[in-house]
Amino acid sequence: MSYRLLVVEDSPTQLLTIKSLLEKEGYSVLSAANGAGGLALAYKESPDLIISDVVMSGINGYQLCRLVKNDPELSNTPIILLTKLEGSLDRFWGLKSGADRHIPKEPGFTSLITAVRETLGEAQSRPRLRVFPSDNHSISTEEISNRLNQLLERLLFESTIVDEARKIGEDILDIGLIADKLFALLSSIIDYQAAALVVNHGQNSALMIDASRDSIVNEVSSYVAGLALQFGLPPLQEEVPKTNELYDNALTQPIDSAGLRIGLLVVVPHNHQVYKPGDQKVLRLVCEQLSTVLRLYLSHAAREGEIAFRL
Repeated sequence: MSYRLLVVEDSPTQLLTIKSLLEKEGYSVLSAANGAGGLALAYKESPDLIISDVVMSGINGYQLCRLVKNDPELSNTPIILLTKLEGSLDRFWGLKSGADRHIPKEPGFTSLITAVRETLGEAQSRPRLRVFPSDNHSISTEEISNRLNQLLERLLFESTIVDEARKIGEDILDIGLIADKLFALLSSIIDYQAAALVVNHGQNSALMIDASRDSIVNEVSSYVAGLALQFGLPPLQEEVPKTNELYDNALTQPIDSAGLRIGLLVVVPHNHQVYKPGDQKVLRLVCEQLSTVLRLYLSHAAREGEIAFRL
């Protein structure tokens, strides 16, 4: 199989060296002199692997990698980042940007050839929806900048959610207050008819609900009680009326810590409301931080003899 590789490098000399080296290995090589040009080729040609310099003017290698890995059209494309820098900070950013490999530049680029073979071998074992290139499938530099700005805005939004969720349990070991702060945060991000938090207390589970109307509390409680059992949580502390109400579009996110199921968060939409994938991701981000909050609460409650649960 002849692989098509895309090399993004702003040094003409190094670009030529890398391109010639890869072609001698039997690869078909596309090339771009900057990040924007590399992204345009990536969208148009759907290469099997992208090799990019890190330090470039305009869109640098980390930004290119972030955009590729966060775009459904390109996210399965493996990326190798090249840099002259060899510090832990560079390895950290290479990892966080989603790169499959992060290797230093060196004379002869011998480690690059090894990395290309290994990365392509790993990628071949993963399923990939291949988009065949088309002359009509092109993207402008302006559109690339727009997508990058949208990505940065989304990452900032997600980072803000994580920070706010982490603050929920600051100096609070009361589950009622924790739930109140959680529902206040959720309602500021997601529009819902009701939200419910289930917390594992060992022999039973505690249920807290934030509902837009008192008339739906029993229906939501019954629905969430059934879900909690399905997700492996013990029965609720208090018996709730049984109803047959189902919420097909509800969001559910289990809360785990150290391999244990310690809770469940459920968000019930308004009638005919349909949540988007981004809403589920918000719930997941919140619950990742909430797991730490609940772990601290449960440890404290267990020490005080308030619950039978042991982490």
